[in-house]
Amino acid sequence: MLEKVGLSPESIYKYPHEFSGGQRQRIGIARAIALKPKLIIADEPVSALDVSVQAQVLNFMQEIQKELNLTYLFISHDLGIIRHMCDEIGIMYKGRYVEQGTTNDIFENPQHIYTKRLIAAIPDMDPTKREEMVAFRQQVKSEYEHSYRNFFDEEGLAYSLQSISDTHRVALPQKG
Repeated sequence: MLEKVGLSPESIYKYPHEFSGGQRQRIGIARAIALKPKLIIADEPVSALDVSVQAQVLNFMQEIQKELNLTYLFISHDLGIIRHMCDEIGIMYKGRYVEQGTTNDIFENPQHIYTKRLIAAIPDMDPTKREEMVAFRQQVKSEYEHSYRNFFDEEGLAYSLQSISDTHRVALPQKG
């Protein structure tokens, strides 16, 4: 199992403090896949790692996923990682789903103000899209201030996920 996750068999004789953060993540993955699961729940699996090691571990997780036909339930606050790793996304706010859809649905057509705020908070690394992102952030700020400030904050309001397409659902006030 150690070889499968890119570690030497001699690693079995090392103490935990002798491994780097990335190696520890690989050991955790080895322990998880040793049981031959169909599903692995990964809760912030790379949050404690630096960016270069994060990329290595995430790419490794994708290789293992394809090789073993795994499904991941990936939990993270980092939408860049979510975009890289996930086919489908569920956005939660205060313990409730506010939007669900394919990765493309969520990033290309966000509907809920909380989803829009999360996307607007992603650091902009592409200088060619800087003006577009500034305009999007201003639109989101205005929308939040004028329309959605109390979404889910008001007691007694009922919301449910409603389909806006075959692959995209958003939390909207229940009728009636």
